[in-house]
Amino acid sequence: MAKSSDTFFLRGQVKCDTSSQLRSEQTIDLGAFVNLGSSKPQILRIHSIQQQICDTDGLVPTVDASGASGESRVAFLNSVISTKATELSTGDLPQLNLDEVIYTAAVNFSNGKNSVDNGSVSTGADIAPQHLVNGILIGVDTLYLYAMADNAFAEDVNVNFMLECSVEPATRDNAIAIALSQA
Repeated sequence: MAKSSDTFFLRGQVKCDTSSQLRSEQTIDLGAFVNLGSSKPQILRIHSIQQQICDTDGLVPTVDASGASGESRVAFLNSVISTKATELSTGDLPQLNLDEVIYTAAVNFSNGKNSVDNGSVSTGADIAPQHLVNGILIGVDTLYLYAMADNAFAEDVNVNFMLECSVEPATRDNAIAIALSQA
């Protein structure tokens, strides 16, 4: 077992089908790191979250040029990390006001040339990286990664996540912190 001071990286990818404009999802299995049912229970602490938005080649996604002449085109992408599966319809994403949501990001890409072109990020909200002062304690076996991109992208978009983590013994104090923050 790793010492609590040792950090490691967990990675996940959500592939967004931009033609459907529906929520895409993927999971990260935490069973090797979170174990509450043993004689030496342990939990996961996430120290930072990085996010990359790219096309299937790892490049900036291309924004479509189907807007009116001289009009820029804007494409949106939202992403979420949650500690439980959502019961929302496939056209919705969990929001940060829910206890199980630990990360959100919203980004707009624009194409100001009105030609098929790599977009430039025009606005971002809650955008990564997120360095967490004391980290987020996780006591579940699975993290749920969600993303949604609209059809203004000329291609499918990948959302890649990298989480810097450590494991530590489960104690009464950190169990209370998990219960309060992820009710």
